[in-house]
Amino acid sequence: MLVSAQNSETIGTIGGGLTEAQIIEMAKSIRPEAKSQVFRFDFGGTGENERGICGGSAEFLVEPFDKKSLPLFEKLSTAITKGEKGALISIISSGKSPQKIFLKNTNRIDAATGINFSQAVISSIKEMVAKEQPAKKVSGQGFEVFVETIAGQPPLIIFGAGHLSCHISRYAKSLHFTVTVCDDREQYANKERFPDADYIIVEDFERAFNKIRIDSDTYIVIVTRGHKYDQTILEQALGTNAKYIGMIGSKQKTLTILKRLNEKGIPDQTLNRVYSPVGISIGAVTPEEIALSIVSELVKIRRLGHRPKTGHMKMSFSKILNEEDEQNL
Repeated sequence: MLVSAQNSETIGTIGGGLTEAQIIEMAKSIRPEAKSQVFRFDFGGTGENERGICGGSAEFLVEPFDKKSLPLFEKLSTAITKGEKGALISIISSGKSPQKIFLKNTNRIDAATGINFSQAVISSIKEMVAKEQPAKKVSGQGFEVFVETIAGQPPLIIFGAGHLSCHISRYAKSLHFTVTVCDDREQYANKERFPDADYIIVEDFERAFNKIRIDSDTYIVIVTRGHKYDQTILEQALGTNAKYIGMIGSKQKTLTILKRLNEKGIPDQTLNRVYSPVGISIGAVTPEEIALSIVSELVKIRRLGHRPKTGHMKMSFSKILNEEDEQNL
């Protein structure tokens, strides 16, 4: 959180409440030439005081910035705008202002910083960036390091430009996904209908993947206007290393499409990557609610990773096939 020394205006938050109010007051009193300070708050109070009854504690690094710090913030702003990943490292030493280092590439931390960090510190930094953990203090080999990650903006490709897609695009953009909408109808796939989308592609679904870059950070949501197009997109999506592939539809529709793809040679293991019925179960009915359930699943995968027992398909494709065979018998 930034606190302006001129008018106490703030940008960002550290959680609100009494603690944030106290930190703001502290920050207002710090002069540009002052040294940074670490403040600790304990939340083990009782119902009669204002310390809070949540338990635990939190530490806050409060430090002054002036015009000399602008180049650092410009680097951070550029990285965030481009959706790049990285880490801002503050080396905390008693009685000194933190030495701050911004890393876009965490593969060779020692070479980039010129500092011989311990392997434990290096591993913690890399893990935080990989998992997009927001902030953490790590120690090792005489160093106390405060690490703040710069999270990327993972690509979300929405196939289909109907009513549901409009809400998915809006929700996902507010949660810092880079949104691409693809449809074969220009009257639906346009900026007027999708003002929040970063990219709009008008192309036949059979050729759409020729215009889209898919990597291991990409999320794919298939919500076209018909099962024929859904199958066309799903077949191509399964040939990529996308992080998430979700397709709208009932269990019966999903089973039918997966069986067709299985008969075309796509193995069970690959088909089990599909999240369908798409979204988490919240009893959604309206397009807005269904979109919310879908985007909630994207966040769940992003933050918690793949959880097959509570996530996609609810059971394996093979098990669904076996159940259907038993019913037919």
